[in-house]
Amino acid sequence: MTHIKELESKVQELVTLLEASKQLNSNLEMGEVLESILLQMVRIVGAEAGTLWVLDKKRQKIKVSAAYGPSAATILNIELDKDEGIVGKVIRTGQAQLIENVADNPDWTARVDQSSGFITKSMITVPLAVKGKVLGAMQLLNKQDIAFFSEQDIRLADALSSQSALALHNSQMYEELQQMLLSMIRTLAKVLDARDPYTAGHSERVAKYSLWIAQKLELSVADCEELYKAALLHDIGKIGITDAILRKPDRLTAEEYAAIQQHTVIGADILSSVEPKDAMVHAVETALSHHERLDGTGYPHGLAGDAIPLFARIVGVADTFDAMTTARSYSKGLSYQLGVEELRRCKETLFDAQVVDAFAAILEECDYQIEQYEAGQERGYRL
Repeated sequence: MTHIKELESKVQELVTLLEASKQLNSNLEMGEVLESILLQMVRIVGAEAGTLWVLDKKRQKIKVSAAYGPSAATILNIELDKDEGIVGKVIRTGQAQLIENVADNPDWTARVDQSSGFITKSMITVPLAVKGKVLGAMQLLNKQDIAFFSEQDIRLADALSSQSALALHNSQMYEELQQMLLSMIRTLAKVLDARDPYTAGHSERVAKYSLWIAQKLELSVADCEELYKAALLHDIGKIGITDAILRKPDRLTAEEYAAIQQHTVIGADILSSVEPKDAMVHAVETALSHHERLDGTGYPHGLAGDAIPLFARIVGVADTFDAMTTARSYSKGLSYQLGVEELRRCKETLFDAQVVDAFAAILEECDYQIEQYEAGQERGYRL
């Protein structure tokens, strides 16, 4: 229990940091921020084109994250090794470069122009650095109207690059916090599932199925991310259920079943205590309402129809399917085909028809080969 409390505290801390970082990036998507800054830079110094390169430390590559000019679309597909070319040198040294004729420069990588069809003559390359840490570099190509860039141009570019570097730093910090938060949530879900040998992996599977349904329903990427996290935490209230009930090998008595139903209320109460509360709204709703049913026969509040939040309706279908198809001490579990048939039998009474149809379509398209389907998926939310 102490381990679980420590995890809860860490999740709380990460959510707080995540929301603070989110505010720094709330105006525009990161790609739009970088494109906007690059466009300003190109216009200010009178360049024909520009590229913004970001260092990928894990892969030891530098890649274009924003581009402006006649070959921008092609440039976006190009990667260089970490130390390759003039841009690699600037990232390595942290020193800006003004080059009048790139063809005469020993660090010039001609393959970039060869791949894009663009002809680079002169360039300014400035590092994107925050607190002495170089995150990437910005290149401004070919001074318009006159032959070469000036020292004033490079000073302007160097000064403006700090804005881009800060935006990039905020975005990377936000992404790291997202990954840390998700990792902690997954760990917490695994700790919960480990209490019952028959539910090992349950929360992860429910989250996975819920994500697939959301993607099939064409929910936004942001909604898919929120749903995935909410689904991982849907059973967190089982922290408050005793092992004697939770791990009972036989069927539950009426009193025991009433006790285990309280996990929805307990879970919502736990998640409601996480600050800032706006960050956990969907998780609270999902923990509380994933056992509500369309006809009002569910629990804890007997909600019906659209009064049940969409995320809870999706997780309710995924949760029921996993419960039906998982072997227990008193049941060997249904096949995936029979699980889908049961969902269809209960749609429009217990389950949202649109959600059931979306999930059924996914399973039928992959001929019920779930592992194979998962392997071929490009997930809307990178894990």
